[in-house]
Amino acid sequence: MIRQILLAGASALAFVVPASAQTAPTGADQGSGLDTAVPANGTAPSALVAKTGDAVLDRLNELEAKVAALEARNKQLEQDAAETQTRVQKVEVRAAKEVQPGPAPTFSDVNDSFTFHPRGTVQLDYAAYNSRAGGYNYNNGTDIRRARFGFDGTFWKVWKYRVEAEFVKGNTNLLDAYIQYAGFKNLLITVGQQKAPYGLEANGTDALATFLERGMANNAFGAVGAERRVGATVAYTPIPQVIATVGIFGAGEGVQRNASTPDETYGVNGRVTFEPVNDAGRLIHVGASGYHVSNFAAKTINNLGDRPNTRVDGGLIESVSLTPVTTGPAAGQTRGVKDATYWGLEGAGVYDRFSLQGEYNHLTVDRYGVVPNVNFDGYYVFGTVFLTGESRSFKGGVVDRVKPFNDFNPAAGHWGAFELALRYDRLNLTDHNLSPLNHDATSWTGGLNWYLNPNTRFIVNYIRFKGNNSPLVVAPVAINGTTAKGDAVATRLQFDF
Repeated sequence: MIRQILLAGASALAFVVPASAQTAPTGADQGSGLDTAVPANGTAPSALVAKTGDAVLDRLNELEAKVAALEARNKQLEQDAAETQTRVQKVEVRAAKEVQPGPAPTFSDVNDSFTFHPRGTVQLDYAAYNSRAGGYNYNNGTDIRRARFGFDGTFWKVWKYRVEAEFVKGNTNLLDAYIQYAGFKNLLITVGQQKAPYGLEANGTDALATFLERGMANNAFGAVGAERRVGATVAYTPIPQVIATVGIFGAGEGVQRNASTPDETYGVNGRVTFEPVNDAGRLIHVGASGYHVSNFAAKTINNLGDRPNTRVDGGLIESVSLTPVTTGPAAGQTRGVKDATYWGLEGAGVYDRFSLQGEYNHLTVDRYGVVPNVNFDGYYVFGTVFLTGESRSFKGGVVDRVKPFNDFNPAAGHWGAFELALRYDRLNLTDHNLSPLNHDATSWTGGLNWYLNPNTRFIVNYIRFKGNNSPLVVAPVAINGTTAKGDAVATRLQFDF
């Protein structure tokens, strides 16, 4: 369009130019200079256009050459501007990716080939107890339930890693130390110290648990053949709704061995979950898990039991001994543990602000000699409701983080999210092949979770517990009976990232 306008103007000008101007010799043009603009390559247009001797035609040719030069220059400027914009965008992307903000920043390169993310959890507890029966003197007070710090990330995109340590009760140990390979379709391979496949609560992170502690049976049976162990797992996801994981494991990182100790225990663990519905505010989750662990030294699991859903006081609400004896049902036989087999079922459902969750656990312990095997079980079930309208969510077969609709900000009238929860929990260690006594613990727990933001939570649990023939019963039995009963009010301030 510009070229047509210029050529039309030049044609009209050529017809009105005086004859003397039309016959002026080459190079004698004394015009304003506007017609002599130098193109982008620095060469005058007149030097690029051959003269024909016809003044009008020569003038038109020069104008056309100048228009072509202007178009070329404009194209070059557009290319330069696009390159500048691209460089600016790359710098912005690099800056955004190199440090992604958050409670703990994530560092990465532009292509996300390498990432590094610090992680940690701090939980500060307080508990006050009341003894209703049994005569046990509980210790009220504070506790650092756990303090964890570590890091995870990726390298070459398909490799992942995690290293994390934990401080508990004055002791520091290695919690996680593994690498993962995600280069195969629908497969994730993990090698190192990791959580063995085992149940819903146990395979989720402790920082996202609904109550202060997991169910008693989950803790007691997990100590036998699950929790964190050194091994290798393969997780298979044939469809997004199904995750199946199997692994081979030895003992945990902290086990000490020498010439006087037996060889390492070993076992196989597996878990499969199915979520036919998993949308915002809607969930159906079912699953099953199991393990078989062998080559026990008897002292590896001297006792089987757990505390009453809080850890400030160390007293066990229920416990049975599995240590060897020299006499028993058959004289001269021992009752040391040879191997153990576990299986469990899990389920959860979410509808808007309401949710239900439960697990059943069963453990069979095989003992040396001719003495019978023993069987134990336990379960929990709980329900929750968000007073502020949020919903629990699941990701990867476990509970995901709660994100309040409005983070705590009193100045704006925002107070975070509030969740009420109620749980019934039972651990049954009664087996008359092991002991003529009943060993059965139960508890009711009412909970309030106050989510100030996705990474900060304040928890209050009221726990009412009971244990038959409990270690918390203090002699003499004639005075204190055979049943321990108590209450606890326990709180936790937690921050994780």
